[in-house]
Amino acid sequence: MNDNSAKEIFLKIMNFEPCSRTLKWEFGYWGGTLERWYGEGLAKIDNPVDKLKYGGALVGPGHPSGSPSWSGKIPKIEADVHNLFKYDEEWSLAPYDYWLFPKFENIVINEDDKYIEYYGTDGIRKREYKDMSSMPMFLEFPVKDRNDWEKIKEERLNFNSIDKRFRGDKKHYIGQIKDRKKPLGIFDDPIGFFGSMRMLIGEDRLFMLYYDDPKLIKDIANHLCQLWILMAENLTSEIEFDIAVFWEDMSGKQGSLISPAAFNEFMTPYYKKLTGYLRSRGIKYFNVDSDGYVCNLIPLFLDAGINSMYPFEQQAGNDLINYRKIFPGLRMMGGIDKNALYKGKEYIDRELEKTTSLISQGGYVPFLDHIIPPNVSWENFKYYRNKLNQIIDSTKVLS
Repeated sequence: MNDNSAKEIFLKIMNFEPCSRTLKWEFGYWGGTLERWYGEGLAKIDNPVDKLKYGGALVGPGHPSGSPSWSGKIPKIEADVHNLFKYDEEWSLAPYDYWLFPKFENIVINEDDKYIEYYGTDGIRKREYKDMSSMPMFLEFPVKDRNDWEKIKEERLNFNSIDKRFRGDKKHYIGQIKDRKKPLGIFDDPIGFFGSMRMLIGEDRLFMLYYDDPKLIKDIANHLCQLWILMAENLTSEIEFDIAVFWEDMSGKQGSLISPAAFNEFMTPYYKKLTGYLRSRGIKYFNVDSDGYVCNLIPLFLDAGINSMYPFEQQAGNDLINYRKIFPGLRMMGGIDKNALYKGKEYIDRELEKTTSLISQGGYVPFLDHIIPPNVSWENFKYYRNKLNQIIDSTKVLS
């Protein structure tokens, strides 16, 4: 197999095989960032930024996209920066809804010029800036007790919905991807045995229920595990996938939000069952997304069957050089400090020094450690991206 397509490069990188280079990917951009860059020289060709909110995001090829699981909408891949820097094709997902189905109705409770309060399609009551320039304030979650869980399980997470969740013409899609040139993933945000619980229950109540009603949490995890296995059985019977995608966001700057004991009790058994089934269907790679300091989570995820992580937030203290020494089989993506880009070229140079070593050892795709905020100038981003592309082009993997 040569290494011309994104799929071929991806599989070689993930399998720690020799390759002429790693992938040219980026994570994504705030709407306000792109608006700034258009004003500073980026040619506006393909992106619908006029309709994009300041804090809304367009994803790059390093952020899996194509599934409507999160909001019911399929995210749009950013095009103008992508084409200018000749990124590789994106990591795509099958257009399948792995989460609540049908979604809740979006209901606005009240709004003014600055804020909006509403029930989202995820059933969560939120208050947020209308321009999405900050995280929402989460006010109420759909599952407060066992009765709520039984209702949502029956109405929106039931086993009878498996065949109805594919978006579009499945046969046509299968024909389109027969000779695909890009990697294909199964699952999407917020699939995971902590992340999904957060979206149903909320963190505070989840932490209490670990102690007050562990049977309920295990009942939810077991049902979700069975549901996702049925979805995987349905999809893998007709489609070949390269990787499974999970979302947890279960760390802060201090590390994991839950103890190793809680992880092993409420997450590990279900991850092992799910990843074990997926391996039996030919999937070898399992990626989890978590912000924060993840060093103490990595061995727990590895034991549970997860062998890839991103985006390794730098301001939380993640050290990829050290992680490669401690966890030689871990696949890593991201890990370049986005904050270096607003500080200037000297900081960018220093931050990129680690990439040559990481790329050459295999199992690594370099890009910024999250979506790029509007404090980054177009000049600094160009400098960063051109230099990273030069490093990628001149660094052979496992040479």
